[in-house]
Amino acid sequence: MVYPTAAHLNPSVYDDPLSFNPWRWEGQKVNSGSENFMAFGGGTRFCSGAEFVKLCMAIFFHHLVTKYRYVQFD
Repeated sequence: MVYPTAAHLNPSVYDDPLSFNPWRWEGQKVNSGSENFMAFGGGTRFCSGAEFVKLCMAIFFHHLVTKYRYVQFD
């Protein structure tokens, strides 16, 4: 089981891990797999709402494309 707090507050990785420092990940590749930064979990425990958001966006775009009246202003 992944415990992100243990990775994010590890004093051997970050200087003063309890202070607010949004630039602590600057220069690191946070989009790739990282053992020091897990924004929404990782692997099979990825963001639990990701699939729900994809469904919501699909429904939104369906209604936008099928029901929205496009008006051209001259």
